[in-house]
Amino acid sequence: MESPEAVFVYGTLKQGERNFEVSRLAGWLRSEPAYIEGFRLFHIPEGDLRPYGYPGVVKGEGRVWGEVQWFADLAQALVLLDRLEDEGSEYLRSPITAYLSEQGGAPRTVWVYTYPSLQAVESVGGIWLPEGVWGEQMQPKG
Repeated sequence: MESPEAVFVYGTLKQGERNFEVSRLAGWLRSEPAYIEGFRLFHIPEGDLRPYGYPGVVKGEGRVWGEVQWFADLAQALVLLDRLEDEGSEYLRSPITAYLSEQGGAPRTVWVYTYPSLQAVESVGGIWLPEGVWGEQMQPKG
């Protein structure tokens, strides 16, 4: 697999969502609608340790919709994004193939933040979103 050139986001980092400002601060240049295959999307509801709900993906059957974000300096951007995503603890950053929706599904190697396992999602009350789309305004209630 090629070296990742951007980041696939599917939740609070998307344009118009709660944490998009973190992407801006990280040197965001542009976004393109995209999807990833072979993942299941879950809503993780707010709880004692989570002041608001957000999504998580795990490997499995399905397609997840989001956007690929490009940054002025990807390595520098990952420092901020890793901190937000609690990389290595709550989320794991991995290289994957994303498909650009508006370019006929053109593949790109990108980073994605995933939950470590289905068991980890279930342990925090994750709610499966079979349509593969998450948005702040459409959060299901736990």
